[in-house]
Amino acid sequence: MKVEHARRLLDRIGVFRHPCDLDLLVFFARHPRALLTSEQLAAWLGYELKQIAASLEVLLAAGLLTRTQNTTHAARMYVFAINGTNGGWLPDLLESASTREGRLALRQALTPPAPGEAGGPVANGEREATTAPRPRPFVVRRKADESQETKAG
Repeated sequence: MKVEHARRLLDRIGVFRHPCDLDLLVFFARHPRALLTSEQLAAWLGYELKQIAASLEVLLAAGLLTRTQNTTHAARMYVFAINGTNGGWLPDLLESASTREGRLALRQALTPPAPGEAGGPVANGEREATTAPRPRPFVVRRKADESQETKAG
């Protein structure tokens, strides 16, 4: 699948705005009945909790997902609505997303352009609101044991 075809498909659907929306859809298509917390979804799919919540709302608003909550549990029951679309696009989308090439093309079509690219934020390193800065790696070194220092000296 080419990126142009993926963009046309996504434009026809008009629901998805972020790669997380697509990843959640594929997850629920594979697991149509799931009792989960949002934190579990965030951990399994590798997105921030805020993005998971936003993408869940997209799927719920589109009628692709229903959710119920039990007052005794933090987890919610999510049920994938297989017949939740009226355009017949769901089988096409799931078929495209079932291959590596198709998933990559769909994700690329959903990913906003990087700063400096055509259509992306320009100048002074402006970041998208949904993109969190990555933490810098650091090294922790253990202090030398004082007893070893006196023996060496």
